[in-house]
Amino acid sequence: MPLSAALPKISTNVRFAASRLLAPELAGALAERLFLTPPRPRDAAGAALDLIDARSSIVEHKGRSIFTWRWGSRDAPAVLLAHGWGGYAAQMRGFVFPLLAAGYRVIAYDQPAHGISEGRLTGLPDFADVLAEVAWHHGEVEGVIAHSMGGGAAALAIARGLRLKRVVTIGASLDVSFFSQQFARWYWIPGRVLAAMQAAVEERFGVRWSELDMARLAPRLAAPALMIHDRDDRLVPWRQGAAFARGWPGARLHSTRGLGHRRILQDERVGELAADFITGRSSIASVAAPGLPHPAPLY
Repeated sequence: MPLSAALPKISTNVRFAASRLLAPELAGALAERLFLTPPRPRDAAGAALDLIDARSSIVEHKGRSIFTWRWGSRDAPAVLLAHGWGGYAAQMRGFVFPLLAAGYRVIAYDQPAHGISEGRLTGLPDFADVLAEVAWHHGEVEGVIAHSMGGGAAALAIARGLRLKRVVTIGASLDVSFFSQQFARWYWIPGRVLAAMQAAVEERFGVRWSELDMARLAPRLAAPALMIHDRDDRLVPWRQGAAFARGWPGARLHSTRGLGHRRILQDERVGELAADFITGRSSIASVAAPGLPHPAPLY
C-alpha cells in the first residue's frame, strides 16, 4: 500500500486507540459510520452500462432509490441476483444467460449505497430488508443467487419470512462477529469502542447483535441451499463458508480452487452449477456435514 493511501488509516487507528479512556461512545459512533460505509467503485455508472440490454427500474426503500435490472419475460418465475459488500449488479452478469436459458426471469440490483443506488450507510440488516423489498416489488421470486454479504442477507431475509424455493450463495458467511473483529483489528479498535460501535449498529437497524448469529437463525432457514466457496478466498475464508453450510439445515457445499473471492463470479462452471441448483437439476447431492474430512472438497 502506498504511504499516501496508508496515512488516513494510520490517523484513524491512532484516534481509535487514544479513545479507549477518553470517549468510547463518541469513538464508537465514528467506528459505526466507518463500518457501515462501503467502498465505491470508481466508475459505478460505467459498470451499469454493462446491463444496457436489461429493463431498468427503481424500487424506493426508506427514501432511497434502489436501481434494478430485469431480463426475460415478465410472466416467468424470477431469480434474484444479489451482489456483496463493495460490489455492484454487473458483477453478477455471468449468471444471467444460464438462468434465461432455463426459462427464468432474472433480476439484478445495486445494493443500497452501492453502484448507482442511493444511500451512504448500509449494513447486513439493511441488505436483507432491501433484498426482500426488491423480491416483493418484482414478484414471483423463486430463488436467489447471492455473493458474499448478499448471501448473509438472503439468509437473514429468509429467517424474517421471505419464502424462496432455492438459494445459492457464493463466497458467503453469516458470522457477523468475525467481520466486526476483522474490522477492529484493521483499525486498532479497543474492546470498549467495538462494543459501542455494535450498540450503535443495533440502534440504527433495530436489531440485537446476537439476533444475527447463525446458530439462532439456522432453524428458520427452510429453503434448500447450495454454498459455493473457493478454498483460496482471502476475504471470506473457506472455513467461514463451510460453517455457513453446516449451520443451514440440509445445505450443500461445493468447493472450488484458484478462483478467489471475486473471480469466482466469472467462472462458467460456477454459473452452470448455480443455475442447475436453482432449476432442481443439480448433481451436487452431498449434504455438508461437520464430520467430513478436511481438506477434501465437498460435493
